[in-house]
Amino acid sequence: MQIAKTSRILTPITDWLQLSNGQYLQDKIQDLVNDSISHCFGYHLLKLGQLSTQLETKKCPISHQINCAETGKEVGLRSDLLNLPFQDSTVDLCILAHELNFSNDPHQLLREIERILTLNGTLIISGYNPYSFWGWRNLLPPKKAQSDRLFSPNRVIDWLHLLGFEINKKQHFDYIFMQPESPITKLLENIGQRYLPLFCSVYFIVATKQSKPMTPIKPSFEFRRAIINNQPVTTKQSHLKNIK
Repeated sequence: MQIAKTSRILTPITDWLQLSNGQYLQDKIQDLVNDSISHCFGYHLLKLGQLSTQLETKKCPISHQINCAETGKEVGLRSDLLNLPFQDSTVDLCILAHELNFSNDPHQLLREIERILTLNGTLIISGYNPYSFWGWRNLLPPKKAQSDRLFSPNRVIDWLHLLGFEINKKQHFDYIFMQPESPITKLLENIGQRYLPLFCSVYFIVATKQSKPMTPIKPSFEFRRAIINNQPVTTKQSHLKNIK
């Protein structure tokens, strides 16, 4: 199994245009984000990573919005994403666009998000799918620095389930790995999204933080009646033996 955590330095992505077909990818994710955030309510919205900060969230009813990344021009709060400076259960909505692919420790990143999200808080994630034309192309030489940092959507969902998240939406797109402009490419894209979603290049997940199950604490064992003079309790069987 591929280890999620790595010690090597990954090439940071600071703009959507650095990605292959980045403008189309940003526009598509923007549309999906608009549909998802219109029903989110609360007090604080957090966008993690420079790609997330470049997404518009004006349609979200949450007024207080924070752009958080390690560097960037439109960043309001500069911080290490693996050690966020927020108290527990304070953020109502978090957007994480293509950040897992370029994180040294994606497990810790998701744990931090789970920590700061409120109960029933929403997490929006997008990322690259390794089992796609885009993922297979990156396995061919010369390999890119981030080619082995791709995690399948099912693996990401398993991580979320372990953290107590419930998956509300999962979508896939970019099946043909290009912007569908002609009728033929649009038809192929629609067929891929409908019948072969696991082979699309990009996944989009919306999850909700649920309460963790509580372990019931049983009361300590006690006799219903007090024992007099520390005498053993006489059972029915022993009483019958004395009669015989």
